[in-house]
Amino acid sequence: MAAALNRIVDLSAPKLPDSLIQEFVEVVTPIKDNLYRWKLNFGPQVTHAEQTDLTKIEQNPLLKFRINFETARQYRQKNGMPSQFRRCSWTDLRVEVYV
Repeated sequence: MAAALNRIVDLSAPKLPDSLIQEFVEVVTPIKDNLYRWKLNFGPQVTHAEQTDLTKIEQNPLLKFRINFETARQYRQKNGMPSQFRRCSWTDLRVEVYV
């Protein structure tokens, strides 16, 4: 499934289309130490009560990636956001994607 997702979406782009995120990202759960878990949903929208508890997930992630300082800087620059953060205080964000 990861290969299919890579063919459909350019994951190396500095920004995923907002419409893609709105359509398929069901929930983002901060876990600990700059780790975030994203739950994708390719079916009908679910209610908050039906969302998976990503703090207790037992399956392997579909995709894992890091958001480093340079990626964050480029994202902010390309989206007209102020770059009010410093390299010395930056901590990489880790993301795990589940279906």
